[in-house]
Amino acid sequence: MTSAALQCIAVVTMLVDHIGYEIGYRFFPGLPTDLLRAIGRLSFPIFAFMLVEGFLHTSSRKKYVLRLTIFALISEIPYRLFTVLGNWSRVGFPTWENIFFELLLIFGALWCVQRGKLWRLGAAALALLAEAGGFMYGAYGVLIAVGFYVFRQRRWAGMLVLAACTALYCLYQGSMFQSYAVFAAVPLYLYNGQRGQRLPRYFCYGFYPVHLLVLVGLIQLV
Repeated sequence: MTSAALQCIAVVTMLVDHIGYEIGYRFFPGLPTDLLRAIGRLSFPIFAFMLVEGFLHTSSRKKYVLRLTIFALISEIPYRLFTVLGNWSRVGFPTWENIFFELLLIFGALWCVQRGKLWRLGAAALALLAEAGGFMYGAYGVLIAVGFYVFRQRRWAGMLVLAACTALYCLYQGSMFQSYAVFAAVPLYLYNGQRGQRLPRYFCYGFYPVHLLVLVGLIQLV
């Protein structure tokens, strides 16, 4: 399985998840929204894995961070609108809850881990910041990405890290909902390291805020 295929799976499962979040039962009352949201659990581990691949192979990490930062800022209002069902009066001040802010912390943690020695304390600090700061997946998101990076030559071990971190996350949250994320291990383990015919570079970046705005518009129709 190529990185292009993983990219498509991540985008589609994210869209399915967000449709199940609010849109499904409004437009299709009989739609199994719980199933849609379960399918959506696959998206984040795949995005985290792809970020690790990007970290390893990008020609400019500074430009990569700049792209993540720009789209984090662009996406915050669409994300906030989506979570409050398009009600502007409830949007409040932008925070750092959309997925790009989590990815920024992950990128920083990977950089610290690569530098080694005391820099690894920086990675731990970023994981704690993700948790204490209310980032989308908290320390869980940082830890699974670091696991993918550390065990990139032994992918089976990286998948075990995904399973272990997901189990701990579910226990911490008091809910088994995120447990479906472990199924992302199947396409990730089948990854062959080849690029394939990928979508345009900025498609996935732009798809995130755009699809959220489209869903907000659909919410306003009902």
